[in-house]
Amino acid sequence: MRILQRLAAIAAPAMLVVLLAAAPAIAGCEDHFPEVPWRVATQTDLITVKSVDVPEGQALRFADLAAATARSIEADLGDVGRLEMCLYAPSADLPTEGLVSFGQQLHSVVFDDGTLVTGTLQARIFDETHAFGLAYAALHNVATRLGLSAYPEPLASAIGHWYASQAADKVELHHSQMRTAAFFRDPDGNGIEPSDWLATTQPPAFTWNPQFHESPIGDMVDFAVANHGSAVLEDLSTERWETIETTWQAALRDEAVAGRSSGSAWLVGLGIVVGAVAVAALLAFLNRRANIKAKRPFAERN
Repeated sequence: MRILQRLAAIAAPAMLVVLLAAAPAIAGCEDHFPEVPWRVATQTDLITVKSVDVPEGQALRFADLAAATARSIEADLGDVGRLEMCLYAPSADLPTEGLVSFGQQLHSVVFDDGTLVTGTLQARIFDETHAFGLAYAALHNVATRLGLSAYPEPLASAIGHWYASQAADKVELHHSQMRTAAFFRDPDGNGIEPSDWLATTQPPAFTWNPQFHESPIGDMVDFAVANHGSAVLEDLSTERWETIETTWQAALRDEAVAGRSSGSAWLVGLGIVVGAVAVAALLAFLNRRANIKAKRPFAERN
């Protein structure tokens, strides 16, 4: 018995080393900004939230929101690996070389290892910001699970906007905007040319300014999931998403026409204003995604 106890005592540390070595390395805040004194706000089996120069109460509140959002994303996408969110206050001096052009401010960035880095300056839109960022980060991990180098774009961004819309309670608003836009884009009901939702892939580092990032395009994803289930988010074929977009646009236009013929004349005037804004937002989204290279890290643009 003593011999077995001694062998166990010798073997235990070795087994621990082997187990630690076998555990997957989780890149995160310290890996991307090693000189920043990050501190852990909360940690679960799905997400770790760290902060720097953020008041403890605010960090914990944002961490709770992030944990709930991560669970929602996991419920839709399945195994999303490990996620990490790094919160920084305006007083934190994060190096931005290689991420944004000289003189520009870093607002939010998602790295391809499942890490979201975002500031707390725009706290009033934190709901949208963290939801988009965590979904975008999770899609990197989903792509890895599916054996892909990265998740397709602009589909990844559309999914991110869907989660942002839910977090900000703007699902109905965005649906209304897209319904009006569909009528103005195709007033005669001839159909429109579908977009290529798998045209490119997520960049290794995606930076954006949340203040100018809202888009109603998540309504298409909402339609897809409502009609085909969340499994459709792993059905990554061009034909599949062209069909979804075509069907979605037709459904939107049918809704718009039905509403217009119901005697609600005041909707026409309102629709002109809302439609113009929605069309502009949609075209801006598509143009921005068509030039996705411009959103890659500054150091990689050439």
